[in-house]
Amino acid sequence: MLNEYLAKVRHRCIENKLDPKLIPSFTKISWNELNRIRDEYKERLAVIQTFMERFIYRNSGIPVLVTVTDADGNFIDYLGDKSLEETVVHQVGLQMGVQFKEELVGISSIRAAIDLEIPVQLIGTDHYHEFLHQSACYSVPLHVNEKLIGTISIMTFLNYAHPMILTSLGTVVDFIERELELLERNRYLDEMNEMILKQANTGYIVIDKDGKVVKVNPKAQAMIQSIKEEETLIQDLAPFNELYVLFSRGEAIRGNKVVLTNEEENLTCLVDYFPFPQGTLIQIHDISEYQKTECYIQNAEKLSIVGQLAAGVAHEIKNPLTTIKGFMQFIQEDQLDRRYLSVILKEIERINEITNEFLVLARPTERAKEWYDVKTLLQEMDVLLSSFTIQKNIEIVQDYMEIPRIYCDGNQLKQVFINIVMNSVEALEPNGNIHISVQKNSNNFILIRFVDNGCGFPKQILESVGKPFITTKENGNGLGIMICKRIVETIHSGTLNLYNNEQGGAVVEVLLPIGKD
Repeated sequence: MLNEYLAKVRHRCIENKLDPKLIPSFTKISWNELNRIRDEYKERLAVIQTFMERFIYRNSGIPVLVTVTDADGNFIDYLGDKSLEETVVHQVGLQMGVQFKEELVGISSIRAAIDLEIPVQLIGTDHYHEFLHQSACYSVPLHVNEKLIGTISIMTFLNYAHPMILTSLGTVVDFIERELELLERNRYLDEMNEMILKQANTGYIVIDKDGKVVKVNPKAQAMIQSIKEEETLIQDLAPFNELYVLFSRGEAIRGNKVVLTNEEENLTCLVDYFPFPQGTLIQIHDISEYQKTECYIQNAEKLSIVGQLAAGVAHEIKNPLTTIKGFMQFIQEDQLDRRYLSVILKEIERINEITNEFLVLARPTERAKEWYDVKTLLQEMDVLLSSFTIQKNIEIVQDYMEIPRIYCDGNQLKQVFINIVMNSVEALEPNGNIHISVQKNSNNFILIRFVDNGCGFPKQILESVGKPFITTKENGNGLGIMICKRIVETIHSGTLNLYNNEQGGAVVEVLLPIGKD
């Protein structure tokens, strides 16, 4: 293929009346164009220079001139032996910017390597022009991702010509291509990462080993308006300064909750620190809207429970009202007996107790923790629990051991307990029973266990505990158990377990820590 190509080029040189005895007049691209190409090839030229300098060093004693062209044959860089540089570059005129076009230069290893995309060597009289008959030229096409981007060539004196020069050059070019392809992939990944960071709804801050902020994506900039790249130290930026102290001590920062304050609003965020060799990536996830939605769902679930309780509560209130009405009729008939007043007051107190517990459920959630006795919380709910178990004649058996008080949100735990009992009541046949026990599980935890004698949990429920919209109820949404799980595990650092009793029935266990979390 090469011999046939060279023969055709030689024939065209004769047809074009190129004089082999004369040094051809090279055309050059403009300096602006040359600088544009060199700027485009800047990273590539740096890689080529690194590898070719090693090649020249390992072949010291052989005078070589290394030239680099782009895919159009424009001469854009060279390095190597000073004697060849003086002869070829200065005297002959092969300077940067020269164009290797067939109609001007005739037979050229560079042009052949570009046209054929194969390694080419031209020795002595293989060249058309006589001024090259005392030289040997070797050219190898340079590809990146299978696309021709130029050539790397070696020129030396004829008496130093050797076939191994082309082989060695080909090997070096292989290494250069691999390095350039890796560079292209890294550049692509960098561009993708940059685009992802700019478009991300999560804030990202990159700091160096000294804590200086070196990169901030737009989302983080919007969250923290005072932060500036290359100026701000994370140690001086609240509330990250406190986290940085913990991080510097070797503590893992994962999902730490912080509140960011700017001119427009307060943002609740989760912060993660991800160290890497040159610094640390700080991830800031805004959960403000999530918290609002969660609060809305939680309150909606409460109202749902309230709606289901309404019938039972109405029944409970109706009984004392009937009693009060009867005694009031006696009073109207002037049959006043002061004993009636104590009974009326007792019934009114019962109504007040029922309505107070009812309002607790409907009241918006306020996460205020205090020291509570779980037994007392359960006992305070007796009236409400009986109000909806009475409809199916469900018996609640209570077995409470002496336990220490726990630091908790009593209002939210009541919601959990009511939700669990209501689920049991709905699953039980009439005349069933629910056993509620409270005991100390270990030195640091108490266990509240709810056991019924129903059919137990379906398999899909046990496999998807805490996931929304997994339910066996016709009109259910599965949010109740999800909220219970979050209240127990996230807010109270406890554990919520669901399983089926070997003797039949469902078991729900709530494990809560005694001390402050």
